[in-house]
Amino acid sequence: MKKLVLLLTIMTLLQANHVKGQLIVDAGPDVVVCGDWNGIDSVQLGGNPTATGGIPPYTYIWETSWEVGSWTFTASNILNDTSLANPFIIYDGPDLTFYLTVIDSESNESTDSVNVRFSLFGTHLGNLSYEIQQGDSIFLSGFSNVMGGIPPLNYLWQPNHGLSDSTSPSFWAKPEYSVAYYVTVTDSAGCSATGSPVYYVTVLPISTNQYDFKKPIEIYPNPARDHITFKTGGAKPLMKTLIFYNNQGKVIHRLESNEECIRLKTSSLSNGLNFYKIFTSDKIIDQGKIIVH
Repeated sequence: MKKLVLLLTIMTLLQANHVKGQLIVDAGPDVVVCGDWNGIDSVQLGGNPTATGGIPPYTYIWETSWEVGSWTFTASNILNDTSLANPFIIYDGPDLTFYLTVIDSESNESTDSVNVRFSLFGTHLGNLSYEIQQGDSIFLSGFSNVMGGIPPLNYLWQPNHGLSDSTSPSFWAKPEYSVAYYVTVTDSAGCSATGSPVYYVTVLPISTNQYDFKKPIEIYPNPARDHITFKTGGAKPLMKTLIFYNNQGKVIHRLESNEECIRLKTSSLSNGLNFYKIFTSDKIIDQGKIIVH
């Protein structure tokens, strides 16, 4: 009888231990978080599931820390909730290692870690302008309005019109018509950002016509809501071409006029930031930016 009781006890303990199992924690794979001026991508930490074995319910504790000067930051400055199995990363920071400790209902603990890298891009509105005669080419080099990312970086210049190599930071351009080139930069983690037009190349027809303006072109109001006025002054009426681009370098509107005062409905433009160029048959006479509300 005693042997039977002992055997049943051993079997019960073995069965309980089998059901319980070892507490296993999975903090998930290492991740790269993409971001720019507008914020970061939505990324979750943790496995699927994050904890197995042991005796539920589980307690989750996410931890990390870094210092900036005299300030110390922790996981609560990055994650939406440090006590969730799969918290979201909601703020950017330096490259970090997060440590996850899981405690089951019997106070058993297990820990795992995950590395998080941040690929952050920035852009600015800087640009360069050039004029070339029809049939000429120009070498464009060394300037980009997209910064950041995790090297090595890949470049894609658009539109791919007249370019010797649209994937190089430097290239020859021989466009047949005036064009605004913009670049998309993709880093080694697959994160990318696209800048506003950075190279404006105006192609001038071969001509001997000359025209001198008495005063600079006036543009008002800027920012504009319903209409925007371009006021030019010259020694004589002359046909002028106005070309408008969106922030992707695409031509969105074009008009020609010999009027001194040109009034344009903003419905022809994009909401937000627009770029324009005004030129005669042989020279560019103005360029700049317009904001439409």
